[in-house]
Amino acid sequence: MALWKITVKRRVNKVGLRLEEGMSVELVIPSSTNPLAQSKYFPQIRQLFENKYGINPEHYVNTGYMESEKLS
Repeated sequence: MALWKITVKRRVNKVGLRLEEGMSVELVIPSSTNPLAQSKYFPQIRQLFENKYGINPEHYVNTGYMESEKLS
């Protein structure tokens, strides 16, 4: 199991959605491969942002707007 930190790296301010640089969530997955490179983890990442911040960054879960860091 690997623990990843997913962090917003670019500010987004669209109608009904505001992502600030530095917003982050932690994700545990059974793979050591970057979760932003695997679309099967996108729904889980979106749900974590929804739970923590009350927003759904549906179209922004990608390496253009977010970065990942393997914590363990």
